[in-house]
Amino acid sequence: MTEGRNAPAEAAEESEPDVRPSVVVLGADDAVAASRRPRLGNWAWLVLAAGVVALVAAYLSWSGADDDPALARAELRDLAVIEGTAAIETMNSMDYRDVEAGLEAWRSVTTGVLRDQLAAIAADERELLADQGKVASGRVVEAALTELTDRTATMIAAVEVTVADKDPAQEPTVKRNRYSADLVLVDGHWLLENLAQVPVTTS
Repeated sequence: MTEGRNAPAEAAEESEPDVRPSVVVLGADDAVAASRRPRLGNWAWLVLAAGVVALVAAYLSWSGADDDPALARAELRDLAVIEGTAAIETMNSMDYRDVEAGLEAWRSVTTGVLRDQLAAIAADERELLADQGKVASGRVVEAALTELTDRTATMIAAVEVTVADKDPAQEPTVKRNRYSADLVLVDGHWLLENLAQVPVTTS
C-alpha cells in the first residue's frame, strides 16, 4: 500500500518541466569574431579620419593655388597665346562667298584703331574681296610672347595661309608669313590692337 501511494507523487515529479537557465557556450570562431568587433570599429574611424585629413589638405592646396602669383601669370600667358593665335588665324582667313561674315569675324577679334579701320572698309573694297573668288585659311604654325603685362602682350607668329581658287581646276597655294601682334586684354579676352607683317630675311 505504501508503494501504491508514492507512485503518483514520483510521476508528478518526473513530469515537472526543467526551469533552470540555459547556458550557451561560444565556440572558438565566435570568440575570435567577438574579440575583433571593437578593433574593426577602430580601423573604420582611422580610415575615415585619414580621408578627412586628405580632403582638407587637398582643399587647402587648391585654395592656396589661387593666391600664387606665378600660377596666375602662367594662366594669363597661356590665355594670351591661345586667343592671340586664334585671332591671327582669323585675320588671315576669308571666304569670297560670304565677305560680310568674314569681316565680322575680323572685327570680333580686334580692338581700338584696328577694329575701327575694319569697320570703315568701303563697299567697293568688299566687292573686290568677293570678286577675287578666293578662300583663304590661316594656320599659325609657331607662336611666342615676347612681352607680357597684366593687360598687354606682344606676340610673334609664323603663319601658313592656304588659298584656294573658286575654280576647282586651280591647285591651292600656300603662303608663309611672319607677324608681330599687339594684344590687349578686354573684358577677360585678348584682342588684337595691331597686326603687322614682319619681313622674312634669308641669309
